[in-house]
Formats: sequence, structure tokens, C-alpha cells
Amino acid sequence: MAETLAAQLAVEQTGPGEFISQSLPAWMGNSLPIAYGGCTLGIATRAAIVTVPSSHSLYSLVGHYLGPASIKQKLLCTVHTMRNTKNFATRRVEVKQHQPDGKLRVCLELLADFHVQEPELMSYSALPSHPYSGPDSNPTIPALATSLANEGKLDKRQAALAVAPDGMFKMTTKYFDMRPCVEGPAGQTLFGLARGIPTTQDELSVTEKASAEWVKTWDKVDGVGERMATLSFLMDGALAFLPLAHSSMWFDDTEANSSLDFALRIFVPNIDLGDWHLRERKTHAAGFGRQYSEGRLWDEKGTLVACMTQQCILRPKMAPKTKTKAEL
Repeated sequence: MAETLAAQLAVEQTGPGEFISQSLPAWMGNSLPIAYGGCTLGIATRAAIVTVPSSHSLYSLVGHYLGPASIKQKLLCTVHTMRNTKNFATRRVEVKQHQPDGKLRVCLELLADFHVQEPELMSYSALPSHPYSGPDSNPTIPALATSLANEGKLDKRQAALAVAPDGMFKMTTKYFDMRPCVEGPAGQTLFGLARGIPTTQDELSVTEKASAEWVKTWDKVDGVGERMATLSFLMDGALAFLPLAHSSMWFDDTEANSSLDFALRIFVPNIDLGDWHLRERKTHAAGFGRQYSEGRLWDEKGTLVACMTQQCILRPKMAPKTKTKAEL
């Protein structure tokens, strides 16, 4: 894991439209030893932006995770130019990795769309679904873990492992100053890790519940490419397991839980996550082994600046297989 998020998401151009990540993708937030999807998405974002004129701003990333990325191989990006016009540019990005047999496997594919700044006919912005206190009124992730452990709501060993350098939230705490809002279930249960404790939203249905976090980077992020890569890295987070966290469940309650697709919409030309932003997350639908959730991002002025939606696999835990007499 690189010392800064900019370094973690940095790419090197190796040929026309060809890039390689400078760091190995890192694990976070999954029960399996696979790369955090935000690493793959952030690197793909960075590669796409390199190929587009600075006059055009990223406004849409839509794509699919086609398979888990390994934490043992660097990511290879191929950027295809699909459109270049006066007002718009479109890039298709394939992200691949070498397999143990030497073959390449595609693990992500996306379309990135860019638009020049144009005069606005209308300007408006939705508000968060719940009121939230400011960043200074909410704890950091390590402080929340310690508080829950001291109150007997979370096993002390679990709390220590969660915020350890190689723990569940390792990249979040290393790269971001994140303050889970105490008004939401995530801010009362450490993103659902403290299962079964009462929350102030227990009377609401799962689709009415909302969790939010104030967040900013520890390090200054320069350049639009780095900023948009940081944004996509952040917005991928904590959506796959959101229904679990809002239902007193955790990863070990599922057979599989990870993102399948994504649609990141960006509403302003530039987002500097070196400043405080509020991210709110809600889940909208689930069934047939999948769930659909959304994260929205506001700046300190209350302007909605970005939105991420995802469908995610959410398989029920399989019952242990009963051995037949022949197997016994």
C-alpha cells in the first residue's frame, strides 16, 4: 500500500493508450483477499483522464466489475477513444491483470464521459435525506471503535483489528479523515461491525435508513486527474455491504457480497476532497441475490457534487452440505 492515495492510484503510460498502475492494488472491506474495487476504479479513472484535453471535465463513469482483481499483480489499462468532439469526449477503459498461467484477464470495463463547461439554464441541488451534525461533532473511525469497545458494544479485539494498519478500514483511515455521523446506523455501529446494538433508526424500514460520513483527505490532492481518481476511489466504498450494516448483519452472514456494476455521476467540473464533504448512503432494492444502493456527496456549502449507484451481489449463506452414507 502506497504512502499517499495519489501514489496508490498513479499510472505510468507504457504506449499509446496503454497504462500500468505504479502500485499493487490493495485489499479493504471484503471477507476475501481481493483488491478493493475503488483501487481498480480509481486507476481506470486516472488513465482515462490522461488521454482527454483539460478543456473537458469528467461527468460520468459507468461500467462493470467483470471479476475480482488480485492484490499480487499490477493493473494494466487500455484506453480506447470512442468520441472526440468540440463539447464531448468518451473513453472506454479495459483494466486487466496477468493470471498465474500468464494469460490476461479483464477485471473491469468502463465508459468515461467528459464535457466542456457550458452556460447553465437552471441550477438546483437536492438535500440529504436526514439532518447531520458537522465534522467536529462526530468521531473518527478509531475513536468510534474505541468508544464502542469501552461501552461493551464491540469486542475489544474486533475493534483493534478493525483499525489496525492491515485491518478492515486500513485504506480509509490511512488516506482519509473520516467522521461517521452519529445520526446514522453506521456512526452508531462502526459501519455495522457492532452487530445487534440498538440504533436511532431501528423503527425505519431498511430503505428509509441512511448513514453518512464527513470525509476529507489527509494529504493535499493536486490536479484534476488525481482528484477525480480520489473521488471514484471514495465513492465505491461501503455500498456493497450497506444493507447488511442497516440490518444488524455482517459479511459472515452472506455467501458472497461485492459490487457488480457502478454509475458515478459528477455534477461539477472539479471536486477537491482536501475539503470536507458529506457522503450519505442508502439502499433502495434487493432480491434475487442482488441489491441496489446509492451514495451521494455534498460539499460544505450543501451542493450535491456527485452520486454513485451500484448493483451488488448479495447471496444468502448456504446451509452446510449434509454428507450421504456413501460419503461417510
